[in-house]
Amino acid sequence: MDKHEVLERSRKANRDEGMEYAQLKGRKLGEYTLFAVLIPIAVFTLFTRELVAFFSSAIAMCAFAFGQGLIEYRFTKRKCHLIFTIVTGVSAIVGIISLLAVSFGWWEISHFFGLLR
Repeated sequence: MDKHEVLERSRKANRDEGMEYAQLKGRKLGEYTLFAVLIPIAVFTLFTRELVAFFSSAIAMCAFAFGQGLIEYRFTKRKCHLIFTIVTGVSAIVGIISLLAVSFGWWEISHFFGLLR
C-alpha cells in the first residue's frame, strides 16, 4: 500500500481528526471539572447530611459539559459551542450558590416555589 492509497482511504473515511482531538481534550477537561465539583459537594453533603444528591449531580454534569464545551469552542470557534459553554458554566455557578444558600439556611426553597404561583 503506497502513500496515495492511504491518503485516498483517509479521505473516504470522512473523519475530522482535529475535531476528534478537540473532543478528547474537552472530555478530559470535562472529567476534571466534574470531579473538581463533585468531590467537594460530596464532602459537603457528608458533613451537613443534606439530601441533595440529584441537585449536586446536576451541578456536576453542568461542570462537565462546561469543560467539554470550552475546548470544543476553542477548537471550532462556533457560536453554538460558545453559547452552550456560557449556559452550562453559569448554570453550574448558580447551582453551587443555590446549594450553599439552601444548605446554610440563607434561602428557603419554598420561597422559590411560592414565586412560581
